[in-house]
Amino acid sequence: MDLPQEIERMAARRAAEGGYRDAADYVAHLVAADIRDASDGALEGALLEGLDGDGEEWSLDAMRAGCNASLKAAKGT
Repeated sequence: MDLPQEIERMAARRAAEGGYRDAADYVAHLVAADIRDASDGALEGALLEGLDGDGEEWSLDAMRAGCNASLKAAKGT
């Protein structure tokens, strides 16, 4: 991947300041953080959606039964 020289210099500087092996290691860290942030955002959205749900109460037994049914269906039993 080719980056503009200014970006390469900035990445090299940030890598050195942050204790990374090189600019590529620093960029890999940024990409991993971006992926993690996206996952966290998706989880937060799902949790908020659940909070805004239909107001129906849930029970541990009902959740356990649903999970067991999903597992059985996934196993094909």
